[in-house]
Amino acid sequence: MAHAGASLSELVAARQRIEALERGLAESQAALTASEAALTEARSSYQSLYDMLMHAQAPVAMWRGDDFVFTLANPHYRAVLPDRTFLGRPLLDVLPEAKQQGFWELLDQVYRTGKPFVGNEMPVTFRHKETGREEQHWLNIVYAPVRDGRGEIVGVCHFGVEITDQVRARQAAEARADELRRSAELIAAQQETIRVMSTPLLPLADGVLAMPLMGPIDARRSEQIMEGLLQGVAREGTAIVILDVTGVDTIDTQAANGLIRAAHAVRLLGARVLITGIQPAMAHVLVQLGVELQGIATYGTLRSGIAAAMSAR
Repeated sequence: MAHAGASLSELVAARQRIEALERGLAESQAALTASEAALTEARSSYQSLYDMLMHAQAPVAMWRGDDFVFTLANPHYRAVLPDRTFLGRPLLDVLPEAKQQGFWELLDQVYRTGKPFVGNEMPVTFRHKETGREEQHWLNIVYAPVRDGRGEIVGVCHFGVEITDQVRARQAAEARADELRRSAELIAAQQETIRVMSTPLLPLADGVLAMPLMGPIDARRSEQIMEGLLQGVAREGTAIVILDVTGVDTIDTQAANGLIRAAHAVRLLGARVLITGIQPAMAHVLVQLGVELQGIATYGTLRSGIAAAMSAR
């Protein structure tokens, strides 16, 4: 009976072990099923991400390891350098320019520190293998670390936006604006030269200045004449100013009035004004205006006006 009892106990224990194994197997099977589902989901997510990066309308690349082996280069990235092979090759084998232009150091810093780098209008120069010519491009770029499941950095991802056309358009606009600015400065300088030449103020002797005028006088030029006279008298401490209008062929009523006002303004600074060479047409305009020349001496010729000025010093 004892032997039979022992056998029964062993059978019960065996049965319990079998049940435990079955439960463990079921749990393992459930875990495996969950893992397979998670793996399937991860693969789906990876494929979706991969498809998105490959179809992105911007240059995208991914590197693995500290020598930055290409694991991804989408069509837009490859289009910049269509004559080179990327996947499975270290960065410097594909793009030796990266070292010279400082991009290797930027990638290494991201890989070592885990801090992303963002660069705007980054100039990039490539030498085309077939033509041998250097091609200048500009990109807005982002370098971001790539991490594994444990959070360890295993590579770097590149995302860029080609802005070469925009940069060149802006540079052309800036160059045009600079050209227009220089043209405006040149025009202003030429206008100033013309203004000075059209209202010359010549020293004849100590305390005596002469302003010979040529050509037609309009309202704007009469204002320039007044400005030149007042500045010259104040600067030189002039006692006598000869305003010679022998070469003035035409003058309108507004300009004639302005010319006389200029002469009166000079008197307020303590200087005498002599007007020489008044032509019949100007005399007619002055009479029509009823302009009073009181205090302003007039002479028929510049020579007679100079003689009077010299004797009056």
